[in-house]
Amino acid sequence: MKKTEPDLKYFSALSDLLLQSIRIKQTTYSRTLSDFFYTAFRKVRDKFTNEPVVYPELYYETVYRAIEELAILKEKRNYLLEHRTSGGIWLLGEMQGKEISETTYAWLWRNLLLAVRYQQDDLVMNHWETCHQYYSYSLPYIYPEYENRANNFQVSNQAAVDKRKAERQKFIEFHYALGGLLTYKARYTCVKRFFNYTQSHPPKYELLPESIQEIFKFYIDVRDPYDRKYTWISQQYPFPDLSGLNADYVIKKWIMSYMAILFLRQWTINPYLITMRPLDFPPTPTTQGEIKQWIDGLDFFKELVIEHLQNKELMKVLNLDFITPEWCEENEKPYPITFIDNFKSTLEGAYHSNALALHLSNEKILQFENSTEAIIEAALEKFNPINNDTEIQEDNADKWYVNGQSMLQSKDAFSENPEVHHMDFDSFLASVVSRSLNEGLSEIFFHKISISYLLKPEDFFKAIDKLGIDETYIIVNFGIHLEYFINQLNIQELSDDKYKKTDIYSFNGSRFVRDSFFILKKTDLPNISTKPITEDIIAKYSLKKISDTINLYSSVIDLNQTTAEVYNENKQDKTDDEIRRSVLLSIIILTEFKWKKNIEVIQLRQYSEFLQKGITNKLDDIKPTENEKPSS
Repeated sequence: MKKTEPDLKYFSALSDLLLQSIRIKQTTYSRTLSDFFYTAFRKVRDKFTNEPVVYPELYYETVYRAIEELAILKEKRNYLLEHRTSGGIWLLGEMQGKEISETTYAWLWRNLLLAVRYQQDDLVMNHWETCHQYYSYSLPYIYPEYENRANNFQVSNQAAVDKRKAERQKFIEFHYALGGLLTYKARYTCVKRFFNYTQSHPPKYELLPESIQEIFKFYIDVRDPYDRKYTWISQQYPFPDLSGLNADYVIKKWIMSYMAILFLRQWTINPYLITMRPLDFPPTPTTQGEIKQWIDGLDFFKELVIEHLQNKELMKVLNLDFITPEWCEENEKPYPITFIDNFKSTLEGAYHSNALALHLSNEKILQFENSTEAIIEAALEKFNPINNDTEIQEDNADKWYVNGQSMLQSKDAFSENPEVHHMDFDSFLASVVSRSLNEGLSEIFFHKISISYLLKPEDFFKAIDKLGIDETYIIVNFGIHLEYFINQLNIQELSDDKYKKTDIYSFNGSRFVRDSFFILKKTDLPNISTKPITEDIIAKYSLKKISDTINLYSSVIDLNQTTAEVYNENKQDKTDDEIRRSVLLSIIILTEFKWKKNIEVIQLRQYSEFLQKGITNKLDDIKPTENEKPSS
């Protein structure tokens, strides 16, 4: 028999008897039955050791139905049963420290919704009192234990420490959500009872924050615009009368509203230990992303605080109405709104300073270099089939060049902990240079045209036949989809890389050349090479050679740490602040295309009624390559 399926032979019948005894107010019977259920729940818990406790469904239903009967009854004569049901004793146990399952959390929430619906604050307080003690004695901190291994102190119980930390955070989260629920229902008197409940002197409030750091941290997590932690909060903590797509936003708003109430509560705390500093600024977050998130979140938090300060009923019931500008000035405490404004200014100052002083990540610079090397080498490798192996003499050469590029990028993209994800930060510029190389190639072919024909698709390869070319020629394709000619027009002896005996090499079209074939002799192809970069340019831009096969250089320059010449070159219409938050990315390459002079390059353009204008050539216009060509 599974441990989650205990013997339920008598449980259902006794559950019905318990409910009946509540209805007829037979407290003697209900107390006797309560002892049975107390033991039954404990037996289930005892079967779980290193995993969350999950009770049979009937157990949860019994607690829920008992709470409902007690809520309907509204007579406070069965304190023991109320404490064990609405107080969560049966579900949580006493002093056992068993792990709470998500199923149990869900039923605890349903039980609280029931108490709130019937406006039974006493039942809600039963839960709070039990959980106050549970947090102290069943979920105490587990402190790290250190052991010396090879002269290195290591935590031997890290897994247990992390697990307990997560359990405590979940428990507090649950009760912050409960505070949001009560704020949503305007149950301020119940919230006041939360604030006043303690079992120790000096007072210790286990389920309430001691510092503003705790308040802001949870507020920011709930407010997170990317919904990384509480994507579907309405499923975890549903609120009455809320459903649909808007429910998550509204629930988060009321939980954040409760956090603003807890913020005001900090003004009521009288420190009795030197470590208690209820009105200290929280520590500034460590990453720019977190700082920015806090800055962005403070305006709405301020609105919530203002809303509460203006809510006379709330302030009076919670004994917060003493918080006025005059009282704060007299007692040398910041007024809540002033506190928020000053803290925001502190964060903005830290954000600005950090942005200027961000340390560049060597790992990300290396990633930029590796991506650049891979992309540019791959782009030039595609040119190899049209690279003439025979050196073209300088006195018979036309030369064109395609250069690298530089750009400003946010320094944050190259920091250790960026505030946002910068997509393709390592490859964007290299992709731009790669496209520039391809466009440069097509433009250079365009400038070498000796004659051009505009042809309908069905005449395209007939025209090539009329040219009378053979394997000594080459077809360089820019943007023509050969699949159409192969599959739709059924051109014979055509493949992706050859037409009859003539090789075809294909490249993407560009803004200069699209849907075109360039036909020339293989011996007339250009020399394509990368030329050395001068030493003065290398020094000026702190360039590093990043390829073993081509003359390719790159650099990432922090514009706070460069020469005035480089700084001023890139300033243009930007402010000093914008420049100092930037890095200069450079990919330096000098690609030379060296052609013979006075060669024959024939262009065949594919006619399209949507793209091309002009009168198409007829096949009779096409002359064999060895004849004199007609004017275009």
